[in-house]
Amino acid sequence: MSRIEPTRPSSRVVPLLLAVGVLALSPWLARLYASGEWAGTGRETLASIVASGLAIGFGVWVLVLLRREREINRRHLEDLEALTLADPLTGLGNRRGLERELARTMLRSRRLDHPLALLYIDVDGLKRVNDHFGHAAGDETLRALGRVARQCSRDGADSGYRVGGDEFVLIVLATRAGAERLARRIDESFQSRTPHRSRLSFGVVEWDGALSSSELLNEADRRMYRSKHIARAQSPVNDPEPE
Repeated sequence: MSRIEPTRPSSRVVPLLLAVGVLALSPWLARLYASGEWAGTGRETLASIVASGLAIGFGVWVLVLLRREREINRRHLEDLEALTLADPLTGLGNRRGLERELARTMLRSRRLDHPLALLYIDVDGLKRVNDHFGHAAGDETLRALGRVARQCSRDGADSGYRVGGDEFVLIVLATRAGAERLARRIDESFQSRTPHRSRLSFGVVEWDGALSSSELLNEADRRMYRSKHIARAQSPVNDPEPE
């Protein structure tokens, strides 16, 4: 994804500088045209200096205003961009944010020879929670997982995203073993906070340096569903409702 760039005011700055230069030189050019000399009497010279100074001061003031406008526009566009990359319910990133950050992280991982893993998470039985307790309860379950994901992640090393209704992905700068430890911490913390005893399924894959970002995501998703089916088969009471 390309980054939103603020409009550059260079197209306005160059004509402004030319106009200021002409205004600053106009008293001197007028005298040169009228008398054939740059300098006149002391009073005329002082008046020309004052006029040139006012013109230059005006130009500096306008340039400051343009620079301030550019900074305000830049911040506004950054805020808009942040909104397009965030999930409003959980405060995590969204799928667009994941795709963008994963591509960057893969490049950094290859360049620095640093391990990279994906942790795919699915909330089991969220449909049942919505049906029995209402969608507000389902939303609170998702918000609880979002809070847990943020609290268990390491600042500057891990990042979390909600990529579907009940599916989450964490980019983890660690080996598969490190990502699995993170999964256990998230699971333990979530079980103590989930309002309706929801369970989680996890899929962990470590990047081998060859898979594309979409292939890596698909592999993590596949492993998550395999884990879900194994857990369901081992459960004494199978849940017949779709996830």
